[in-house]
Amino acid sequence: MITNLLFLGASTLVVKNVGNITQII
Repeated sequence: MITNLLFLGASTLVVKNVGNITQII
């Protein structure tokens, strides 16, 4: 379960980063 939470956290961070990059572009 802990690994799943870490995976979810990492995926959310990636999504936020992609959103920021798209906004900059």
